[in-house]
This record gives sequence, C-alpha cells and structure tokens, in this order.
Amino acid sequence: MQLNLSADDVLKTTRSVRKRLDFDKPVERSIVEECLEIALQAPTGGNRQGWHFIVIEDAAKKKALADIYRDNWKIYSSLPGRPTGDQRDSQMGRVRDSATFL
Repeated sequence: MQLNLSADDVLKTTRSVRKRLDFDKPVERSIVEECLEIALQAPTGGNRQGWHFIVIEDAAKKKALADIYRDNWKIYSSLPGRPTGDQRDSQMGRVRDSATFL
C-alpha cells in the first residue's frame, strides 16, 4: 500500500510509527532534514532545547552505532525496574518493547 503523505503529514499526525518503519529503505537527505526541522518544533522539558542531532549516512558507521546501542540496551534493560506497585508499571512494558524493537 502506497500512501501519498509528506514527512510533515506523517510526523505531525501519526502518534507512533516506530513499528511500521522500513529500516532497509534509503531516505533522501532532504527528507531527513525536513524531519529534523519538524522535530525542532517539538516541546522540550523545561523549554531547554538541549537536543543535538547527528545525521549518519555511512552504513558501516550506522552498524557500529547500532551495535553499541544494542549492547548497552541489553545491560540497561536487565537492571532492576521500579518497585512493585509503581504507577508507571502499566506503561513500562510498552516502553521497553518499543526501545528493544529499535
């Protein structure tokens, strides 16, 4: 199915597209830049704008970063969670699954 949506349409109207992404499909640099421009409009904690973006196009570098992320995520995700009964428990499974998917 082909949808005729711009990056703007997708990023501003879809709550979560993470599990529908095609990680093997190349993305034009102009689309990445458009997505970053839209991301700059998102609110930040304390209105601090402390984010930084790095665009990596080299496949070997992407793989190296993915390996580092995966190894560290395995360590982090194996750490003890919140105490039983914490109000955030109901969402943590989804958050953890989403991060593991990436």
